Amino acid sequence: MKKLCIVLFVLSIVAVACAPQAAPLPKPAAQPQATLPSASVTVAPGSSSDQALAKLIESAKKEGSVNLYSYNFIGDTALAMQRAFKERYGINVDVITGRGAEFTERIRTEARIGNRVGDFFEGSAAHVVNLKNLGLTVSLKDLPVLQENKDIWRLDPWFVDPDYNVLAAYPIFMQPFINTKLIKPEDEPKSWFDLLQPKWKGKIVFNDPLVSSTPHLVFQPLIKAGVLREDYIAKLGAQDLIFVTGAPEAMERLARGEAPIFLWTQAGVASNMVREGAPIKIIDFKEGIVGQAVTEAVVKDSPHPNAAKLFANWWLTKEGQTIFAKARGTSTIRKDAPADLPPALDVTPAKTIWVTAEDIDIQGKMFRDKVWVSLLKKGK
Repeated sequence: MKKLCIVLFVLSIVAVACAPQAAPLPKPAAQPQATLPSASVTVAPGSSSDQALAKLIESAKKEGSVNLYSYNFIGDTALAMQRAFKERYGINVDVITGRGAEFTERIRTEARIGNRVGDFFEGSAAHVVNLKNLGLTVSLKDLPVLQENKDIWRLDPWFVDPDYNVLAAYPIFMQPFINTKLIKPEDEPKSWFDLLQPKWKGKIVFNDPLVSSTPHLVFQPLIKAGVLREDYIAKLGAQDLIFVTGAPEAMERLARGEAPIFLWTQAGVASNMVREGAPIKIIDFKEGIVGQAVTEAVVKDSPHPNAAKLFANWWLTKEGQTIFAKARGTSTIRKDAPADLPPALDVTPAKTIWVTAEDIDIQGKMFRDKVWVSLLKKGK
């Protein structure tokens, strides 16, 4: 199939309840950004974006609320986005958090029984594109924000999907983390192959491939790029990996000193922990780190379609991107919206290997037949 170099963002994050009030948000600081791929796609001209936005706002306000199925809107991030959207448009945002695969199945079930609840789905492109392929999303090509000058985009939102059903919301890098109290600077792994050293056996926390698609989505582009060979998977599996159900659990175990290394997640997962003093930092591997994009979509036949489209539009504006970056501690897709990451997490990979559309398809097949699950679980 035609390869589209898209940035995904996967993210495998478990449900976390929102805190009663958001912590004060830090001031944004300009951070170095990796060069992201750009798509040669021309946004189709439409009516005045101002008129289109006014009409969308009017329709959304009549609906009054929007239900978000989200992988990344947790804790202070959810509260910041809910509060800002409410203040801007007077529309309530209800956030239900969980893993992407769970939401894909939930939305399929809702459609099958005719009891639709979710309006908006945010998460890994692997899951959101899957939802699109099932015919359960709508085109967002006419969003007013997409009519802006395309030069404002660091990453074109429509790059993920030429049909505009799935839009990139922000870029992430799937990076390794270490506990700085357990690993001295001179002992930090600097290569994927350093992880195979005997001293790291039984000391690497890893997303369980039975419940997370992240391992497949990361290994596939590394192998395709020639960074790793397939036999690396079995060798890593022989290191007695410590399996966890998601990044939040892994970061907590890392912060408590239960293990020195975690493979892998996005910086935003750990930003608040680092600001609170957790001994965590990101390390880079000389062969390269995988880049992805977190994506958004509006569910077909949802109960609040206009409010969902308005939220999808607002998240891509300078205001939406800035608020999210400040609350989450992450990069943005707009050149006029700064990233906000603490120094320990502000590590732009020296080399980035981007996930492609082909990788999503291959990843899906591998996840279904569990080829790599066996290798990782048994190390054989």
